[in-house]
Amino acid sequence: MNEVKGLFFDVGGTVFDWKNTAREQIQKLADEQGQAIDSEAFANNWRGEMFKIHTQVRHGNLPWINSDDMHLLALDNLTNSYPLLTTIDCMSLVKSTWHHLKPFAGAPEAINRLRTKYTVVVLTILNWESIVSSSKAAKVQWDGILSCEFLGYYKPSLQAYIKGTSLLGLKPAEAMMVAAHKGDLAAAQTTGMHTAYVNVPEEDNMADFGQTSETIFDIEANNFEDLCKKLQV
Repeated sequence: MNEVKGLFFDVGGTVFDWKNTAREQIQKLADEQGQAIDSEAFANNWRGEMFKIHTQVRHGNLPWINSDDMHLLALDNLTNSYPLLTTIDCMSLVKSTWHHLKPFAGAPEAINRLRTKYTVVVLTILNWESIVSSSKAAKVQWDGILSCEFLGYYKPSLQAYIKGTSLLGLKPAEAMMVAAHKGDLAAAQTTGMHTAYVNVPEEDNMADFGQTSETIFDIEANNFEDLCKKLQV
């Protein structure tokens, strides 16, 4: 792996803890209105509904929209299950959640360490504004942020990885995808990218894009500290 020059990080569910951020935001709104809600079930349902929409957009069955609009449409689809959503500003919920994502412990420090040896960028389905805002608030520093909203392809379409690496002037063999989602990594691996799986505290199977087979990755790290050690930083 000495040829690896660039690390491409997934962020939603890998660097940023979307689930607990979403749980806290919906619970706050429910408490304010005196309504009971299963905040974890809501977070999972929101994420799951968003990925249904993401798949339709990716395959051209819905118009091209960014992740904020996907999350907003997902909330609209959940109103029958969660009447609370009819009484709040849903776009405000989208932004208070996905533009203020909290990082997993150790992630910001690990990324700074990795930047001393590699070019470290984001490759995400989340929109650019949300990751700029979340990264700034969490003090996560990147060498660049690539959002699929500008690439014309959403992961796990192979063109997203190919175009992402080419924009950094790299061949796939000179790049490594880093993620907590095996489906994301398996797709990147198909293009010739190296891959690093990092274990995080919150499981996020919905972002595995249906990947069920046991794929062997170049690196399997127990946490961000272990990732740095295995990348010799």
